[in-house]
Order: sequence, then C-alpha cells, then structure tokens
Amino acid sequence: MRFDAVIVGSGKAVRMGLDKLTLSVGSDLILSRAAEPFAAHKDIDKIILVLRKDLFGIGKGIAEKFPDKKFVIVEGGDTRTRSVEKGLAEANSEGVLIHDAARPFVSGEVIDGVIESVKKYGSGIPAIPVADSVRTVKGGRVVGFPDRSEMYAAQTPQGFVTEQIKRAYALRGAEDFSDDSAVYARFISSPAVTKGDERNAKITTLGDYFGLNSKIGIGYDIHRLVEGRPLVLGGVRIDYSKGSLAHSDGDGVVHALIDALLSAVGERDIGNLYPDTDPRYKDIDSLELLAGVMRMYKERNHKVSNVSIIIIADKPKLAGYIPLMKQKLSEALGISASLIGISAKTTENTQTEEAVQCCAAALVT
Repeated sequence: MRFDAVIVGSGKAVRMGLDKLTLSVGSDLILSRAAEPFAAHKDIDKIILVLRKDLFGIGKGIAEKFPDKKFVIVEGGDTRTRSVEKGLAEANSEGVLIHDAARPFVSGEVIDGVIESVKKYGSGIPAIPVADSVRTVKGGRVVGFPDRSEMYAAQTPQGFVTEQIKRAYALRGAEDFSDDSAVYARFISSPAVTKGDERNAKITTLGDYFGLNSKIGIGYDIHRLVEGRPLVLGGVRIDYSKGSLAHSDGDGVVHALIDALLSAVGERDIGNLYPDTDPRYKDIDSLELLAGVMRMYKERNHKVSNVSIIIIADKPKLAGYIPLMKQKLSEALGISASLIGISAKTTENTQTEEAVQCCAAALVT
C-alpha cells in the first residue's frame, strides 16, 4: 500500500501574530522540518504542500532536496478544512497522511505507526493521554468531570484510505471541522488510534516556539598514545609518531561527539552502541560510527543545531588541522562548519603527553 502526504501550512498565524512556518528550528525552518520526514519516507510517493502563495518559494526549496520524490504545491483555502480538501484533490495513492506544518518534530516512528494502522484498520490517528485534569465548563462554571483515563490529545499526521477520506470531505457540506479525524468519524467510521509522541507538539503561540524542546548532550573520550598506531582526530589523519590505542581508529573527537549526541536524546554511550568486543568495529573509521548515529537522528527527526569540541593534548600541535576537522564534521552532521566550534588546548605540561582527551557538547532539537 502506497501513500501520499498532504502537509497543510496555509494558515494566517492569527494566534501567534507572525509567520511561525518561517521561524527557525536549529538550522531549518519549521515548514521544512515538518515536511522532510515525509519526503524521506520509503512508503510515501508524493508530497502535497498546501501553502499560502508567499510560501511557495520555501516549498520549492524543500522539493529540491528530494529530487527523486514527487512534489505538488497548491494554494490553500480560507479555512483548514478547505485547505485539506484542496490537498486531497491532488492525492491519488491508495492511502493518504494529512499533517499540520506547525508540527516540526514528527518522527519516523509516528509516521510508521499511522501507516501500519491504515493498512490494518483503514485509519490511524496518533494521540497521547491527557496529563492534566479535564473539566467541562459553561458560563464560567464547571459542569462536568470527564474521566481523564479516556481523554487523549489528537496529533498529526492522521492517515486514511484516500477514497474514504475524500468521500467524507465531499459529504461535509459547508461545515468546518477541527481536524480530519472528526470529518472521518462523522461520515465514515470511528478512526483507529495509534501511539503519539509528546515531542510531536504543535506550535501555536510564541510561548510554544520559545519553549521548543532543545536538548544538550555532553561527551568525553580519552585514548592513550602508542607507537605503531595512526592518530586520527575529527576524521583527519594527524602527522605524528604515535596514535590512539583503541579497537576502532581511536578518533577521540568523533567518539566524544557521538557520546554527546547520544546523551542529548537519552541514549546510552558509544561503548553500548558499538562495543569494542565486536569484530565489525575493529579499526573502523569512526565517521562510519557517527553516520550510524545520524541515521538514528534522521529516523527520529532530531537535528543537530551546533556542537562545541575541545581537544586536550600537549603534543602534537593541532591548530593547523582544525579547519579540515570542521569540514569533515560538517559533512557528517549535515550542518554548516560555522556551527561547529573546535579548539585545541594543552595541559601546560602538567600531565603526560601520552594521551589525547576530547570533550564535546551538542545542542539538538
């Protein structure tokens, strides 16, 4: 079963007072961050961007990043419901996902869950349990006490069999709905619920934007220097008579960076992910290990905002190698070299010259 994805971003940002879709999250715009996980997904054939005309340029920029994926950009309507209708008119795969462009943190896991639910049940609505106590209020008075265990907050993407959700929208007449599951429930059937994600929040107010879920991770690595081993730091071969004693290539810069990236998203360290007892990692280029972490980041829709690295060694002198290290890490992380800080320090000969220590900090979203 193949899918199209309708990304709805044509609102006027009345509640926020400015265009949230063009605000930055790390090195990306919110609109880009919301659309790209769908463009990268193997089960999605076409991305339908429903935008205001002034956002068409951004939409075309997103499409250029994915030359193998079909993109269609259409102008939105005067309400969300009408905008979705215009997007659905371009959908022709068997299934369709409808996503709010103001949700930039949707993960591959959430998308997978919705797709599997559509395949099995014909619909899929990601939702999370409501944490706060919920009350029904009329005229400034509490009049009802709903059971919180039955209360869920619906998210997007919401997935459906394309023919069914098109039929539901055709039957709605002039009535507006808050989301697609409400249209489906009214005219087709009760939709199935899938596991949502607290990170998959919608940015509606400035408070939402400034409260974006940035995370900081810190990593550290140290390697003894011995004869007969190459010295590799930041993906760069250093001209020196000694190198790092390690199971892999011993790149302490990359190892510390990997630990920082794993720590930022609540994962365990490099030794757990790439154990030194595994022969697959014998003398491996540590940039390959970093590539594995970045694949995990992509699946979860995490992005690196910037990193800071300190290398501590009395010998050799490293300042001349730093520009090339930044270039290598820029390519590996998918961010500008200007967002990577690397400095080299000595211990003022207070410690041995027989080791290299590396510290890294990473800010991610």
